[in-house]
Amino acid sequence: MKITLYGKKGHAHTVAFKNYLRMAEIPFTYKDISVDDEAKEHTKELYGGTLKFPTLFVDDQVYLIPTTDEFNKIMKELI
Repeated sequence: MKITLYGKKGHAHTVAFKNYLRMAEIPFTYKDISVDDEAKEHTKELYGGTLKFPTLFVDDQVYLIPTTDEFNKIMKELI
């Protein structure tokens, strides 16, 4: 399983999702769209030219701006 999280430093949902993944010891890759130009451009493609976050990638699935409830459901299904 490959998990990637796009977000932005200090953003509440981004911080919460990162903390959950770390505490659950789930390996993931984090990309901060404010400093990672490739992630920033990919985000713009996903959201029709707009920068929105967080974005969660689990294998081939893409979750656009998941809420906390959606994120928790996704994580429960993975474990």
